[in-house]
Amino acid sequence: MPLRRALVALLIEFETSLDEMEEMQARSPTPLLYSVLVRRRRAAMTLRSRLSRNDRPRRRKPAAAPSNAAQLVARETELLRLFDIALAEVRIEPELAPLLRSLRAEVEQARISLRQLGSN
Repeated sequence: MPLRRALVALLIEFETSLDEMEEMQARSPTPLLYSVLVRRRRAAMTLRSRLSRNDRPRRRKPAAAPSNAAQLVARETELLRLFDIALAEVRIEPELAPLLRSLRAEVEQARISLRQLGSN
């Protein structure tokens, strides 16, 4: 998968996950989910800024149904897989690799936090 397509797929999944988290936070606010949302919004803006205006997805699909913590954990696992695909690209820019690793670590932390949220 070319790097640009991998980044677009990442951004689409990232923003879908963000929408679902915001919906869950609106239904039942928690400080833990709020902190995850703050980091996710910042990460989404960072990832979006790495794509040219023409490459950015034009339309985000809305969350299909209300999500629970288990579904969000599954989405975060899918995001981790997409990050691994993007990081495996041969032609990755030298300054992009550390950024992607940092964003991947944020997704891993969000997954851990959401798992805690689901166990409560």
